[in-house]
Amino acid sequence: MKKIETPLTWGLAIILMISLFFGNLTTNNDSNIISGDINSNDKISDIFDKNCKTVIEYEKAFCNEDIDYEKFYSDKAIIKGTTLGSKDSMNVADRKVAHQEMWQKYDFSMSQPLNQLPGVNPETKKMDGSVRMYFDITITLTENGKSITIPMYNSFDFDDEGKIIFLQYYGDFTSAFLSLDE
Repeated sequence: MKKIETPLTWGLAIILMISLFFGNLTTNNDSNIISGDINSNDKISDIFDKNCKTVIEYEKAFCNEDIDYEKFYSDKAIIKGTTLGSKDSMNVADRKVAHQEMWQKYDFSMSQPLNQLPGVNPETKKMDGSVRMYFDITITLTENGKSITIPMYNSFDFDDEGKIIFLQYYGDFTSAFLSLDE
């Protein structure tokens, strides 16, 4: 194969590379590292930070058995968990009853610090202010002090007022409760 190495060929190649580079800088697409609205990212980061504080406050209130449900939950909130035999989803009133039943029998504490991560919009894959969280929860049967610690994952989505609109929790509460009640 014959190589063509003329100043014109090299010049065209360099012009093509420069135009592709500058074209990418001015194109607004998802794969462009330089493009994006920095102010929008800062705003979402601020919302995420605020929501993280809400989650920490909520989890403390849960462990203290003193949740102000109107403060933390939207009146349209949906809660989904993994406890065997529980409803597929609960509203806030259902959640209050479930908490009262658990608190009568068990005490709860959480590992610190809570490992909070930003959630993303499932369609855009962009940070949306929601909070995902990994932690360990210790459940203690109050009548005999027997305890068990299990790993947990929670996912909190918030409405425009900063209230929980959707909460999902994943952990083997069923086995934990059964092991404590033996």
